[in-house]
Amino acid sequence: MRVCVVGGSGMLGCEVVREATSRGWEVWAPSRGEFDLTDPVSVAQIAVAEPKFDACINCAAYTAVDRAETERDEALAMNALGPAYLAAACLQAGSRLVHVSTDFVFDGTASEPYRTGDPTHPLSVYGESKLEGEGPVLGSGGIVVRTSWLFGPERGGGFPGAIVRAARAGKPLRVVADQVGTPTYAPDLARLLVEMVAQNAAPGLYHAAGPEVLTWHAFAVRAVRACGLDVEVQPIATSDWPTAAHRPAYSALDSSSVSAFGWPFRDLDGALAAWFGRASR
Repeated sequence: MRVCVVGGSGMLGCEVVREATSRGWEVWAPSRGEFDLTDPVSVAQIAVAEPKFDACINCAAYTAVDRAETERDEALAMNALGPAYLAAACLQAGSRLVHVSTDFVFDGTASEPYRTGDPTHPLSVYGESKLEGEGPVLGSGGIVVRTSWLFGPERGGGFPGAIVRAARAGKPLRVVADQVGTPTYAPDLARLLVEMVAQNAAPGLYHAAGPEVLTWHAFAVRAVRACGLDVEVQPIATSDWPTAAHRPAYSALDSSSVSAFGWPFRDLDGALAAWFGRASR
């Protein structure tokens, strides 16, 4: 199997590279200098590659949710135009495309985990840009996998990494307790993405996130506990922590759409234990 991993140096992408390589696949994970997702000429390399790639997994994204409110063009270039260029190149090459999207395409008015058929209504420029990027991928026969609250042992660790660093620095921990989601461990999601390629998953839209539905505050409490820290985490309301971008109050995802590929997602405590074990090496 020969695959291209776009965004292969990021928190998720490096785990996809690790998983694919462990299976003996030939992996090309180009740097930004070698492959610029926002440049159609650069992306066209996929269309003419010899030998062709069996699949391309796109983990690259503009993820600065708040900054996107004032950097709309940059967010759209990476999250909307880039996937469109990639979809066209993969279609021309006959390569399968797996593209990672987000729970932020929803407005948070649900009371139970979102399914793939539920209506979208993003609240932020980031969410809008990611939703816009889904269309060309799906229209070209590709796969879109939405995920939620991603964290991992590399590139700072995401939310739990920030929380633990703050706790160790003696900073007060005040964490939003009225936003709900499904934390997802990057190595587990990477395993799923690679397995979807291996099993030649049907084109279409999938949701893939961790098994537990909880608040950011509960996530923070579990993270500091996993690291053996005895610190207080104060729950606060979203209104007490104003941000430039609006976030959905509820963005948990129903992952039943990926059940056919096995269930790679650990429970949160297991994922946090694995995260802490690797992050502290």
